[in-house]
Amino acid sequence: MSKNVSRFVLTMALGTFVVVLDNTIMNVSITALVEDLDTTVSGVQAAVALNALMMAAFVLLGGKLGDILGLKKTFLMGAVIYVAGSSLASFADNLTIFILGWCLIQGIGAALMMPNVQSLIRTHVQGTDRAKAYGTLGGVNALGMAVGPIVGGFLTAYFSWRWAFRLEVFTLIGLLLLSSTIPKDILAKIRPQLDWFGATLQALAMLSIVTGIMLIDQFGFIFAKQELTLGPISLTPFGLSPVFLLEVVGILSLLGFSRWETHRVSLKLPTLLDLKLFVNQAFNNSLVVRSLQVAIFVGLLFTIPLFLQVSFGLDAFQTGLIMLPFSISIVLAIPVAMRLAKKYSPKQVVRWGFIIGLVGSLSLMLLLQSGTEPKNLIPGLIIFALGMAMVVSQMANFVMSTVSSQQAPEASGVMSTFEQIGNSVGVAILGTILTAALTASLIRLIPQSPLLSTADQAALTTYVETTPIQIVSDDQVFQKATDTNLSDPVSTEIAAIYQTGRTNAFQITMLTVAFFCLVGLIMSGGLPKKSMAELASVEG
Repeated sequence: MSKNVSRFVLTMALGTFVVVLDNTIMNVSITALVEDLDTTVSGVQAAVALNALMMAAFVLLGGKLGDILGLKKTFLMGAVIYVAGSSLASFADNLTIFILGWCLIQGIGAALMMPNVQSLIRTHVQGTDRAKAYGTLGGVNALGMAVGPIVGGFLTAYFSWRWAFRLEVFTLIGLLLLSSTIPKDILAKIRPQLDWFGATLQALAMLSIVTGIMLIDQFGFIFAKQELTLGPISLTPFGLSPVFLLEVVGILSLLGFSRWETHRVSLKLPTLLDLKLFVNQAFNNSLVVRSLQVAIFVGLLFTIPLFLQVSFGLDAFQTGLIMLPFSISIVLAIPVAMRLAKKYSPKQVVRWGFIIGLVGSLSLMLLLQSGTEPKNLIPGLIIFALGMAMVVSQMANFVMSTVSSQQAPEASGVMSTFEQIGNSVGVAILGTILTAALTASLIRLIPQSPLLSTADQAALTTYVETTPIQIVSDDQVFQKATDTNLSDPVSTEIAAIYQTGRTNAFQITMLTVAFFCLVGLIMSGGLPKKSMAELASVEG
């Protein structure tokens, strides 16, 4: 690889490194964000899910803009927007500003950057150099995954989580200074038109469906648990939950998008997405398994750090240290998984991966006890990491191997979209299950307490049934109880009940992860039976 090509690949790698780092850095800073932004774990959970959701909503648009405006121009425009979003998030003093910077602005910037990294390399790097370039990207991504929890934990514990965003800003400023290494755009004389209406329908569908999932616990699915208003306007008409209304809007938008794209094809007009991709059942199945794997992975990365911080009071750096063996195991296991795929078959390796992930998640479910030591979780984390590494190492190739070389760029964009949907939905579903399980556990445990009077039991049960219950530490529960003029013995009993309910909720959440692994194992039975060489035959 020549010096010019190496510099170009390094510049592309910096872009992907920042996005991967961003996805891992915040998971160890949950309690710090809750405190600094005066919000709740549910609020941070919503921000994590929305960050991925913005990428899912706009990544197809980012790829199309690359074709229209030029790959380099779109990529650099995304980097500038990303810098603006990260800068705003680093100075946020409330959740609204944080979401505006991290989720909305930065998410759009990432959606313009990421699809065009692949396109730029595919356009400007040829032959064996292209394989080396993709290998470099993979290595840098693995590095970001490994160092993210430690870097984020160190900055949060000893400085502030805000410096994690500023680190991203400095890295991207370095990328912009290296922008001359990116070859100039050579635009076609006749450039495709952007399907704005299709892009709007697709984004509206993604935003509505996933936002609805995130609100299920707070508002219920069909009938509203509580009223929601926007000024004088009721968003719960006829007692219907906003979740139900959002899902209806999302499904109608999705159907409208499908009809609109079909209509444009009939008129021989450019489309946002070639729907013929979804006629391919092997592509669909591989895409679902890939999305499921991402949901499992990011769901665990949200759940375990949260458990460590609220159950044991670990700070962000201590949490990062506990998670470090997980990250290192992923990085080290991927090359081994690739060798296993050559010896046996990629499909077999994926299935083994889901089985090992199932064992790891069940192990973690049993280990999630308040009386245990945080370090006791490490064996379960390593087992789970080994399983996910086996799946991760194969699934992108599976998706891309099901399409022709002409369809590869568009298929890559669809895969990126579904990865981010899996990311967002994984956090949303597991977060919803966690809080719902906590509420159900408390309702079951409160009447069993021999230390609480009948009146206290009734009052607490009513409170739990009518108030969204948050994931907090034992000390916060005790303080809240004493603030309401309850005696110390009663406050201590309430904190103990909450601790038991919270532990049960985390165990149920990990059981859900195990269930998803089982679903992945079943779904992976439909993956195509191809050798490693056949999977690598399509360059995406």
